[in-house]
Amino acid sequence: MNPVNAIRGVLIDLSGVLHVGDKACEGALSGLKKLRQAEIPFRFCTNTTKESSSNILNKLTNMGFEINKNELFTSLTASRNLVLSSGLRPMLFLEESALEDFQGVSTDEPYNAVVVGLSPSNFNYDMLNKAFRFLINNPEAPLIAIHKGKYYAEQDGLSMGPGAFVKALEFSSGVNSIVVGKPEKIIYELAIKDMGIENETKHVVMIGDDITQDLGVGAKELGLVRYLVKTGKYRNGDENRDPTIDGVFENFEKAIDKIVGGT
Repeated sequence: MNPVNAIRGVLIDLSGVLHVGDKACEGALSGLKKLRQAEIPFRFCTNTTKESSSNILNKLTNMGFEINKNELFTSLTASRNLVLSSGLRPMLFLEESALEDFQGVSTDEPYNAVVVGLSPSNFNYDMLNKAFRFLINNPEAPLIAIHKGKYYAEQDGLSMGPGAFVKALEFSSGVNSIVVGKPEKIIYELAIKDMGIENETKHVVMIGDDITQDLGVGAKELGLVRYLVKTGKYRNGDENRDPTIDGVFENFEKAIDKIVGGT
C-alpha cells in the first residue's frame, strides 16, 4: 500500500460515489469541497453511458456540485475517439441523451462496427439480432463495448448494465469485444495523463463503489491506491472479494478525509 501522504492525484467514480440517480450521496458535496480546498488534482473517471458529458454536468450542477467539464473523463469520449481514429461507421447502442458525445461520427449504412453502451431502449431482441447478424457476417468487424458493467445503482435499486448484452453478442457471434471503459486501464491512464502526473500512477487514488469495475484489473495493473466506498452499488462484504484494496469507507467524504488528513 502506498503511504497516504504520497498521494498526488485522485480519480473518482461518479454514479454510486457522488450520486445515485438525481440524489447526491451522503457526504459527497462536502467531500468534494474538501478535496478542492486541499488543491489535490482530480478527475471523474466514469463509465456512465446513458447521458452525454453535457447532460452529466448539468445534472451534477443541479445537485449542487461544482464541476468543470475538463475534470470529466467518460468512456463515451474515449470510445468516440477510438471510432474516429479507426474510421468506423458503427451501429450504435446508445440512448438519445448520449448521442451528443458521438457528434461527427458517421453512422450511415453499411456499418463496419458495433458500439454498445448502456441503452435500455435498444436492448431488445430485434436490435440485438440485427447486431448479431451483422457480426456473424462480418467477423473482422470490431465489437466495441463502451464498458461491460454487470449492474449499476438507481434510486429504486440495482439495474442490469450493458455487460450481459455484450456477452450475448460475443457468445452468439463468436466475436470478442474491445472494451474501452473501466476496468480496463486505458481510461485511467488518459485521466492521469490529463492531470500531468503520468509518472506518478502509484501515488494516485481511485475511489469507487464497485470492487470489480472501479477497483479491478486496470487499477491494479497501474498500481493505483484503491478506496472502496459503501454507497451506490456496494453490497455487504464486497471488500472480502479483494483483500488487497487499500481502504474501505462509509462514503466519499470519509475517503477524502483520509486523503486530506494525510497530505
